Amino acid sequence: MPRMQGSAGKEVAEEIKEALCRRMGADRFGLWFGHGVRFDPQPEGLTVVVDGAFALERLRSRHLSDLQAAVREVCGGNATVATRQATGEEIKAAGLPKAQSLFGEGPEEAATDGGDEGPDKAAAAAEAPGKAGAASAAEEAPGKRARPPANRGRRRPRVVQAGEGPAKLPVQRGSAAEQGGSLEDAAPQLPKMTLRNFCVGASNELAHTATRMVIDLPGSASPVFFWGPPGTGKSHLLYAIRDELRRKHRMRRVIQLTAEDFTNDFTSAVRGSGLPAFRRRYRDVDALMVDDVQFFGGNKRATLRELQYTVDALIRTRKQLIFAGDRPPMEVDGLPSELAGRMAGGMVCSISPLDAATRRQVVAQFAAAMGMELPDELLDRIAESVAGDGRFLSGVVNYLRAFQEMRQRLPDWNELQAAAGDLIRGGAPVVGLRDIQRAVCETFGLPSDALQSRGQTRTVSQPRMLAMYLARQHTRAAFSEIGDYFGKRSHSTVIAATKRVETWLTDGSPLPQGGGRGLHIQQAVNAIENLLRTG
Repeated sequence: MPRMQGSAGKEVAEEIKEALCRRMGADRFGLWFGHGVRFDPQPEGLTVVVDGAFALERLRSRHLSDLQAAVREVCGGNATVATRQATGEEIKAAGLPKAQSLFGEGPEEAATDGGDEGPDKAAAAAEAPGKAGAASAAEEAPGKRARPPANRGRRRPRVVQAGEGPAKLPVQRGSAAEQGGSLEDAAPQLPKMTLRNFCVGASNELAHTATRMVIDLPGSASPVFFWGPPGTGKSHLLYAIRDELRRKHRMRRVIQLTAEDFTNDFTSAVRGSGLPAFRRRYRDVDALMVDDVQFFGGNKRATLRELQYTVDALIRTRKQLIFAGDRPPMEVDGLPSELAGRMAGGMVCSISPLDAATRRQVVAQFAAAMGMELPDELLDRIAESVAGDGRFLSGVVNYLRAFQEMRQRLPDWNELQAAAGDLIRGGAPVVGLRDIQRAVCETFGLPSDALQSRGQTRTVSQPRMLAMYLARQHTRAAFSEIGDYFGKRSHSTVIAATKRVETWLTDGSPLPQGGGRGLHIQQAVNAIENLLRTG
């Protein structure tokens, strides 16, 4: 049957890979379809060409159903799937190029993804079968098909391509992915993290606007730093930006990874693979996105210095840099001020815990992805009761799905509370008076026991009033209990302090008389509450 030629065939192949990746999970897809597999779109469907009898048998016995479903999703219900082993002539003539995997586009892409000169280049060529590798193997062993060399050393982070699902880099030996499964396979397949399914609300409106700016004009705001407590959508925005840069701007060299991945890769480079290859891998890119920046706070100076040089190099070449963490860069313990200043030099966007309206959107979206339509009353109760962490909301929806499978109906609110009460209550952090004292003192730079002293200077008394107000908001302590904790004061003093802070918040003014080192009252409250959430 005739092949589909040119860009149309490539686009169809990429759409099929994307659909297959969503079904299998990125780790399993990379393991079984990342190397030695070619997708040949045909008018009737797809032909998959596999390098090796074992791989062909594995594909037919384990992955054919997923492959057929992906092809029909893209090409229609009548599309067919054919599989065959590559011929010796095909291997000798051109090999099975890395171009047809999700992780590259031919020799140029392979060189970009961690390529290097000298020994590193030779090793990379050995790991990625190509024309030269196949021809050499054919010359050394006439009549025998070349055996793929064993993968030596630790895998390097790959250049992320469009459509790839959330994957941790690199895959370690012994992980669920290398054993043929992953956590993604066991979980219901939720929608991909795109900008279209990102729920925008008061808590994340600024971050969403910054994301649109980056997508519309990459490099216009760089670096961008998203910060906020877990479960507020920071990683979602990174995945959305990654895919849009690849699709809209045809950027091929986009790297997304965590701070831990960067650190591990740098350590491996120092111990063996070489710094030139490492530097080329992270500096010769179109965009670099690093999640969980707080991990850098405990790193050694060599890692932080290399990160700073990498950031400097990308800023000079006007490349897009995006970071995400659970606190602003200047508040990451152990992060050098020079590096923190560079991260904060573009745009710093705070993301608060999801407000009730946004939580309602998120729950409804999760439920729709699982084929459920929740009644308005249940949606409202969940949104009001579960804290603003998207992961807890996902957990509640998973419970609803399990209950529906078990009883053939949705639970009412009382049933949900009785069975998933721990999950609902667990979404909100348990805050005590000691926690509030610590957070307020840390925000205002006061000694740990300052709020319990008898001091009446404004630099102490105004933060103490704020602590009393927050104690009423975040704990069940009575006025008398709060007053007794903060310096043996009467309950009337606590009532007066609470009303004073409410007035400051209504007026929207800075803390008066120098009590907050120039901090706006709302900024102070936000900073303290973020410390309470992140610890």
